[in-house]
Amino acid sequence: MWEADIKYGYIEGEDRFLFIFSIIDVYDRSIIDYHIGLRCSANDAIQTLSRSLLKRQQYEQTEKPVMRTDNGPQFISHTFGQFCEKTGMEHERIPPKTPNMNAHIESFHRILEDDCLSRF
Repeated sequence: MWEADIKYGYIEGEDRFLFIFSIIDVYDRSIIDYHIGLRCSANDAIQTLSRSLLKRQQYEQTEKPVMRTDNGPQFISHTFGQFCEKTGMEHERIPPKTPNMNAHIESFHRILEDDCLSRF
Protein backbone atom coordinates (compact mmCIF):
# COMPACT_ATOMS: atom_id res chain seq x y z
CA MET A 1 0.00 0.00 0.00
CA TRP A 2 1.23 3.45 -0.94
CA GLU A 3 -0.37 6.65 0.35
CA ALA A 4 -0.11 10.04 -1.33
CA ASP A 5 -1.13 13.54 -0.35
CA ILE A 6 -0.38 17.17 -1.05
CA LYS A 7 0.84 19.67 1.54
CA TYR A 8 1.06 23.35 0.79
CA GLY A 9 3.02 26.08 2.49
CA TYR A 10 3.04 29.84 2.24
CA ILE A 11 6.18 31.48 0.85
CA GLU A 12 6.63 34.56 2.98
CA GLY A 13 7.71 37.66 1.11
CA GLU A 14 6.60 36.27 -2.26
CA ASP A 15 2.88 36.15 -1.47
CA ARG A 16 2.34 32.69 -2.96
CA PHE A 17 2.22 29.05 -2.04
CA LEU A 18 4.39 26.02 -2.70
CA PHE A 19 3.03 22.51 -3.04
CA ILE A 20 4.66 19.31 -1.80
CA PHE A 21 3.27 16.06 -3.17
CA SER A 22 4.66 12.99 -1.40
CA ILE A 23 4.23 9.24 -1.79
CA ILE A 24 4.93 7.00 1.22
CA ASP A 25 5.30 3.23 1.31
CA VAL A 26 3.16 2.11 4.25
CA TYR A 27 5.22 -1.06 4.72
CA ASP A 28 8.59 0.55 5.42
CA ARG A 29 7.37 4.15 6.09
CA SER A 30 9.78 5.63 3.57
CA ILE A 31 9.04 8.47 1.20
CA ILE A 32 9.48 6.93 -2.23
CA ASP A 33 9.35 10.16 -4.22
CA TYR A 34 8.03 13.71 -4.01
CA HIS A 35 7.29 16.79 -6.08
CA ILE A 36 7.86 20.36 -4.90
CA GLY A 37 6.60 23.22 -7.02
CA LEU A 38 4.47 26.32 -7.34
CA ARG A 39 1.66 24.12 -8.65
CA CYS A 40 0.67 20.48 -8.39
CA SER A 41 -1.45 19.24 -11.26
CA ALA A 42 -2.56 15.73 -12.16
CA ASN A 43 0.42 15.54 -14.54
CA ASP A 44 2.82 16.39 -11.70
CA ALA A 45 1.23 13.63 -9.60
CA ILE A 46 1.54 11.19 -12.51
CA GLN A 47 5.23 12.00 -13.04
CA THR A 48 5.91 11.48 -9.33
CA LEU A 49 3.99 8.21 -9.27
CA SER A 50 5.82 7.05 -12.40
CA ARG A 51 9.19 7.77 -10.80
CA SER A 52 8.05 5.88 -7.69
CA LEU A 53 7.18 2.83 -9.78
CA LEU A 54 10.61 2.99 -11.41
CA LYS A 55 12.45 3.41 -8.10
CA ARG A 56 10.71 0.41 -6.58
CA GLN A 57 10.99 -1.61 -9.81
CA GLN A 58 7.24 -2.08 -9.95
CA TYR A 59 6.53 -1.43 -13.66
CA GLU A 60 7.18 -5.06 -14.62
CA GLN A 61 5.42 -6.59 -11.60
CA THR A 62 1.97 -8.08 -12.10
CA GLU A 63 0.84 -7.07 -8.62
CA LYS A 64 1.47 -3.45 -7.84
CA PRO A 65 0.85 -1.59 -4.60
CA VAL A 66 -2.55 -0.02 -4.03
CA MET A 67 -2.38 3.79 -4.33
CA ARG A 68 -4.49 5.46 -1.63
CA THR A 69 -5.30 9.17 -1.89
CA ASP A 70 -7.91 11.64 -0.80
CA ASN A 71 -10.36 13.19 -3.27
CA GLY A 72 -8.26 16.15 -4.38
CA PRO A 73 -8.75 17.45 -7.92
CA GLN A 74 -5.47 15.86 -9.06
CA PHE A 75 -6.63 12.42 -7.97
CA ILE A 76 -10.19 12.48 -9.27
CA SER A 77 -9.08 13.64 -12.70
CA HIS A 78 -9.49 11.39 -15.73
CA THR A 79 -5.79 11.76 -16.47
CA PHE A 80 -4.72 10.29 -13.12
CA GLY A 81 -7.34 7.54 -13.32
CA GLN A 82 -6.24 6.57 -16.84
CA PHE A 83 -2.60 6.40 -15.74
CA CYS A 84 -3.47 4.06 -12.87
CA GLU A 85 -5.51 1.87 -15.23
CA LYS A 86 -2.76 1.80 -17.84
CA THR A 87 -0.11 0.78 -15.30
CA GLY A 88 -2.36 -1.74 -13.56
CA MET A 89 -2.44 0.07 -10.22
CA GLU A 90 -5.53 0.05 -8.07
CA HIS A 91 -6.42 3.60 -7.03
CA GLU A 92 -8.30 3.76 -3.73
CA ARG A 93 -9.79 7.08 -2.63
CA ILE A 94 -10.68 7.61 1.00
CA PRO A 95 -14.11 9.01 1.93
CA PRO A 96 -14.31 12.78 2.49
CA LYS A 97 -13.35 14.02 5.95
CA THR A 98 -11.48 10.83 6.94
CA PRO A 99 -7.79 11.83 6.96
CA ASN A 100 -7.11 9.08 9.51
CA MET A 101 -7.44 6.58 6.63
CA ASN A 102 -4.34 8.21 5.13
CA ALA A 103 -2.62 8.43 8.51
CA HIS A 104 0.94 7.63 7.44
CA ILE A 105 1.30 10.40 4.85
CA GLU A 106 -0.70 12.83 7.02
CA SER A 107 1.67 12.15 9.91
CA PHE A 108 4.72 12.71 7.70
CA HIS A 109 3.33 16.00 6.40
CA ARG A 110 2.57 17.12 9.96
CA ILE A 111 6.17 16.48 11.00
CA LEU A 112 7.39 18.24 7.86
CA GLU A 113 5.23 21.25 8.68
CA ASP A 114 6.26 21.39 12.34
CA ASP A 115 9.98 20.87 11.76
CA CYS A 116 10.49 22.77 8.51
CA LEU A 117 7.65 24.78 7.02
CA SER A 118 6.45 26.58 10.15
CA ARG A 119 10.00 27.30 11.33
CA PHE A 120 11.45 28.74 8.13
